Amino acid sequence: MNSPVSAPSRTLVRRASMAGFFGTAVEAYDFMVFTFLIAYLSPLFFPSDNPAAGILSSLVVLGTGFLARPIGGIVFGRIGDRYGRRFALIVTISGMGGATILMGLLPTHATVGILAPVLLVLTRLMQGFFAGGEQIGSATFVTEHASAKNYGILSAMTPVGFAFGGTLAPLVVALTTSLSSEEWMANWGWRLPLLMSLPLMLYVLFLRARLEESPEFKELADKHEVQSSPLRSVVKRYPATLLRVIALSTSVLAIGYVVPAYMPLFLQQEVGMAPGTTAWVATAGSTFAIVVGFASGFMIDRSGRRNTMILGLGIILVSMFPIMYLIKATGGNLFVTALGHMLLVGLAGASAVPVYATLTSAFPAAVRYTGAAIGFGLGSAIGGGAGPYLAGKLTALTGNSYAASIVVGAAALLGIVVIATMPNSNGNAAPEASLTTGAIASADSDSTEDSSLSPKMA
Repeated sequence: MNSPVSAPSRTLVRRASMAGFFGTAVEAYDFMVFTFLIAYLSPLFFPSDNPAAGILSSLVVLGTGFLARPIGGIVFGRIGDRYGRRFALIVTISGMGGATILMGLLPTHATVGILAPVLLVLTRLMQGFFAGGEQIGSATFVTEHASAKNYGILSAMTPVGFAFGGTLAPLVVALTTSLSSEEWMANWGWRLPLLMSLPLMLYVLFLRARLEESPEFKELADKHEVQSSPLRSVVKRYPATLLRVIALSTSVLAIGYVVPAYMPLFLQQEVGMAPGTTAWVATAGSTFAIVVGFASGFMIDRSGRRNTMILGLGIILVSMFPIMYLIKATGGNLFVTALGHMLLVGLAGASAVPVYATLTSAFPAAVRYTGAAIGFGLGSAIGGGAGPYLAGKLTALTGNSYAASIVVGAAALLGIVVIATMPNSNGNAAPEASLTTGAIASADSDSTEDSSLSPKMA
């Protein structure tokens, strides 16, 4: 057996955690701020006599961002597994921020006609492409600095960072709308939250420029064990694990985007809330998700991934419809709405943490970035891309204001079934290993899958 990899210093762990946290926060901000601007973007890019048609068109654009995620996962997974996690993450955050800044500079339909929505879709596809390597790459980088005692809490850094970015996006929109008029927002003000991506991106680049490569990748490089074709290795040797990762990602991302992306539209269209008020409610929800996300990380270190995920998804399964019903029945009472939204967003975030922990432990280090990024990217395209649109479409077709709860319930049930039947998905929260993340990989893989790339045991 090989000797253990020396544990990284607390300084390196802290730097990796902060760079991962804020990087994912910027990615979430860039990807989510579009959602809270749909009320302004829809008539500017999709002018129509039927407002609902414009909203659905905007939700389609929201979904197109997910279509490019699997491609980004393949490209940046290969880069991360061949040339290093740090280099891949510097490229992804630069591209993600650049795409959002371009979106903020786009001409509208009144200026360039049909070219306007085409350009909007292209910038959204760019966001999706770079996001396909950013989120799971960040999770991989951070957890490769973990130990058996803090694997769960470090696994929480990426999804909690996403929750922080999800808080920042509606907060910036809410502040912008509060300090301006509706007319100014509709004419030019909608650009400001998008252009705010520039200083955020520059700050994350500063953090990541100071990082060292992850210990596990450095060891692979030193021993000349870097894979020349990580994609082929994943597909050939770990097909069942990849399918499970896709299913888990589909589940948690459908919930994670229907709740924060569709619920604001539910509050505006079905309850009658103003966009600015909705943004403040969403800010409260995402803030609560940060606290619950860290609590979920602590629970993983004590009770395991399976128990943590089943608990979160189980509560979402039975609470989505009652919460939506109460919000509408009370006429959008601010206290009831904020409390209900906080609970849903918090549970969605708490359920995401064990999924990230599972994704970054499902594959050995040599193909970890590629396997997790592809599975997460495909799950994003299916769950995150189609989820909000299906919620909106189902509501329009049935006339049922609560139809979104069906989409969320089905996604929660899928996640419960997959994680409950996944081999060794609970066991110890973080099985003992040379650097922890390494040895966990074989635990969640099928025993029949090729173990030639299995992580090194201490």
